Amino acid sequence: MAVRSTSRLFRLVLLPILLLTIGPAAAHAQDTTATTLQGRVVDADTERPLPQANLRVADTYQGTVTNADGQYTLALDSLPATVVVRYVGYESVRRRITAETESRQTFRLMPSTVQMEEVRVTGSGNPGETIMRRVIENKQEWWPELKSYSVEAYNRFTLASDTTIAAITESQTTAFWDAERGTREVVRSQRGTANLQNLADGALPAAATVLNLYRDNVEVFGNRMVGVTHPDALDYYDFTLDTLRAIDGRRAFRIRVEPESRLSSTFRGTVTVLDSTYALLEARLRPTASLSTSRLFKGVDLAFEQQFSSFGGPYWLPVDFRARRTLDVQLSALVSFSDIQIQQVSRLSGYQINGPVPDSLYTTDEATSVARLDSTVAVQSSSSLKADTLRDGGPFVPYSRAERSAYTRIDSTDTVEDAFDPGGLLGWLRDLGVGGEDGLSIGDDADEDDETGADDDSGDGEGAGADSIVDFEGGLPILRFNRVEGGHFGVRLDFGVGPLAVTGRGGYNTGPSGSAQWSYGGEATLPLGDDTDLSAGYHYGIEPRYRARSRMVPIWARLSNSLWTLAGAPDYFDYFGNERLRVSVRHAFSNPDLGLALQLRNERHFSVAKSTDYNVLSRSAAQPVNPPVNAGRLRSVALTATLGDGGLLGVTPINRVKATVEHSDPDVAASDFDFTRVAAVADARLATFFQRRFRPNTLDLRVDVGASFGDPPLQRFGVIEASPQPYTPFGALRTLDDRPYQGEHHAALFWEHNFRTVLFELLGWQAPVEQDVDLILHGGHGRTWIGDDAGQRLRTADGVHHEIGLSVNGLLYDTLRLDVTKRLDARGLSLGVSVLRFL
Repeated sequence: MAVRSTSRLFRLVLLPILLLTIGPAAAHAQDTTATTLQGRVVDADTERPLPQANLRVADTYQGTVTNADGQYTLALDSLPATVVVRYVGYESVRRRITAETESRQTFRLMPSTVQMEEVRVTGSGNPGETIMRRVIENKQEWWPELKSYSVEAYNRFTLASDTTIAAITESQTTAFWDAERGTREVVRSQRGTANLQNLADGALPAAATVLNLYRDNVEVFGNRMVGVTHPDALDYYDFTLDTLRAIDGRRAFRIRVEPESRLSSTFRGTVTVLDSTYALLEARLRPTASLSTSRLFKGVDLAFEQQFSSFGGPYWLPVDFRARRTLDVQLSALVSFSDIQIQQVSRLSGYQINGPVPDSLYTTDEATSVARLDSTVAVQSSSSLKADTLRDGGPFVPYSRAERSAYTRIDSTDTVEDAFDPGGLLGWLRDLGVGGEDGLSIGDDADEDDETGADDDSGDGEGAGADSIVDFEGGLPILRFNRVEGGHFGVRLDFGVGPLAVTGRGGYNTGPSGSAQWSYGGEATLPLGDDTDLSAGYHYGIEPRYRARSRMVPIWARLSNSLWTLAGAPDYFDYFGNERLRVSVRHAFSNPDLGLALQLRNERHFSVAKSTDYNVLSRSAAQPVNPPVNAGRLRSVALTATLGDGGLLGVTPINRVKATVEHSDPDVAASDFDFTRVAAVADARLATFFQRRFRPNTLDLRVDVGASFGDPPLQRFGVIEASPQPYTPFGALRTLDDRPYQGEHHAALFWEHNFRTVLFELLGWQAPVEQDVDLILHGGHGRTWIGDDAGQRLRTADGVHHEIGLSVNGLLYDTLRLDVTKRLDARGLSLGVSVLRFL
């Protein structure tokens, strides 16, 4: 296995995470045509800056907010204009701006006071709960009437490590929101630090990354959080009146927000409610510890702040959004990064409520999409929009001193990944100078069959480029060991010939004598269209009679079996000799996600014998005899249908059904075998509890069935997989050691229910919660049916095999899981390890 460079790792692991919140950037642009006010908003008595003060142009919906130092930049489209400055706890200030007014203005706000009599709110009980009930009721009156809006959005992300700012990116967009069709944006301007010029292509969203904390449900890292104004919020939160504030002589209630349950997807923090209107003025919230994130994030610290204002009557919408995200990223024990800090500041201005929304922006079904102003769809649908720029005199929300310095300091050679030095095993190897882009891979013959003979994923080469008729892609060594081939030493070559993707294989076996010492073959795939290809393949050599799908991929199945066999464990596979020619036509449909493969097979099967009992530990135990097969010519046709998406079995979720029908007829194809075999494997994931979470509790199911009609040969029997102890993967019976059940008919059910960290959360045990240690309840059930003569040579189930067990998932820094399984229908207890279930 090769150790990839830091740059490659950044793009594969870290960059996809950052693009969720950062995205690309365009060139720095200049525009000095607008009249712009700049300055500060401060406390009139102390000169203390007032961060996030709200500035608005009177009689319009144009405005801005101050930064953390109380600084602002406000563009004025025309003069004269009146600017209104508002801040909770202070009297608002109105100032007339004319052509003679200095462009730099400081606004000094006086603290606002109200008569601090006892707070009396209509109703009984907790005043904070009563106030929030009024807020919720008020929102339920006006929210259904909000059908659409457009808004001018400015967004800035500042990406930093724990020592320095790594990058800054900004965008200005016009966003459109439709209650039924979602959000669309037209990007008017982008810019960023010089090192982001070639980071990625595309448009950077602004409004799409702004959370609206007034909504019923708020999406945070894939979690559907219960908003503080959700109709059922009183069932999820404890609202407590904290302090009484004032704005322009009116009362404003600051209410403390705490979750009712530590398991619910909720926030904690404070909200400020305007008296009599019962609308949110401000929200300062952070997700509770129950926030569910990817296993890549070993630590997540999030904080959100937002202000709201009235737009067009009863509607209260965000005027800004400020977020701080600190992420601790770690990919098992292999690699970790220094803390990633992402600061976001957003400004929303110029709302147009319940106006027309361009239909041409909704040509796709995506809930959110972004277009550039120069794209055809954007110009046609938004002809009133004009290209704008981020001004050289300063952004819509002024930079901090560190951000100004970063724009000056960072150049195109300062790559983002340089700021995040990897740790873990990869970082240690890199520090030693071990690494490279390619490295050496130990390969395997990927042309293996399942029990029906259907290729799983063949034709994995790519066509040649347009600059060369023949494009050689390189060789891959094939190394393995088993009781029939002995040591196998081979090579696989991939190359392109025009549009053809060609794979060639050859190898030598140290165990058998005669013609079985050699194996060779190849495959060529020709694209017939975007979703159709034609392939033909030839193979001569020794191969397993059945696959081991629970090992996730063919290369792992054969290589891991080599390790067990060399260690003295029984060889998992049975083998036979095969000279075969296959021609396949495959077609993929996009809707539904369906793939069809029709394959013609002409095969000559022959028996091969065990050739060695060798193992490196010099154990005296002999390997089992390799059962002889029914020799002869097998000619058949097979149709395979695959519906749904895939994943890694036992590691990532799979929702897929794969079914194969194979028919061999002596009268039609002069085959020596007369049978029909039907087999299917179905995988599904169902969300069970805590469905608001990014990683809810889930039930994973796998059904594996097969039936034969006629007189199938041994080499077309089905299997129920066993576990090569101490490896106990999902999809295999964990209390069935080393050798599978085989039969003309088979049926098996495997299931796992992942409780995630919920049981630890209930106990209040935070250590495993912080390390994402999951508890999984699992089980397996299956049996085979077989004739008496074949049953004397193979391992079969005597009745139904039942087992149940418990797994601890996420041990050793997300490296593996520990599986304990008890057999129910007979004596048997298994203790093993398997690959981490990542999702």
